[in-house]
Amino acid sequence: MHTAADQSGTDLRSALGRAHDRADDLLADPEGSRLEVVAWLSAHIAAFEHSVYPVVRRRVPDGNLLVKEDREVVAQLAHTLRMMERRHSGDVLASRLSADRLGGRISALIAVHRKLQGRIVDALEHSLDDDAMSELTKAYEDSLAHAPTRPHPHLHSGVMFRLDALWDKVLDTMDGRHIPLPRVARQRIIPGRWGAYLLGQPHEPPAVPRAPRSSA
Repeated sequence: MHTAADQSGTDLRSALGRAHDRADDLLADPEGSRLEVVAWLSAHIAAFEHSVYPVVRRRVPDGNLLVKEDREVVAQLAHTLRMMERRHSGDVLASRLSADRLGGRISALIAVHRKLQGRIVDALEHSLDDDAMSELTKAYEDSLAHAPTRPHPHLHSGVMFRLDALWDKVLDTMDGRHIPLPRVARQRIIPGRWGAYLLGQPHEPPAVPRAPRSSA
């Protein structure tokens, strides 16, 4: 089984494969979170569109055609992810949708998406030098860490990427939805006595080390 830690390489192909691998693993596990599948793939799609599409269009021969082909598959994937999100979020109108059929459809679309993105990476490697490829990988990973976490039908370019990400963050907070995507690690701040009082949390003062007992 794949994990995010297994795919820690910095090359673009490995970076793009993380979301696909994570989604495949979750779909293969009967207990795997289907909403986590939605989050990973939605973020991957948005980050790829935001960071990689512009470079493909500018630097790759027939780049517009490659983007068009990828967008056709992405549109189908986003629609199916939306159905899965509704099915597993308690939407009454989607309760009769077959979870197994949705999962199978998403797995099939992931396989097609892998092949198309492989072609795109091949074309980029023929058009860009190593430094440019490294910069593009970093741009994708930075975008992934701040990407929208729900499926959207439109292209994620410019301001829409930021607006969708902000709105999804609001919805995730309201739903109490844990999103296990790459984020900037932040040191946990432990509130003091008054901070704990305001938050309604118990406060235990830090233990004071005892002086060693005399042997005399």
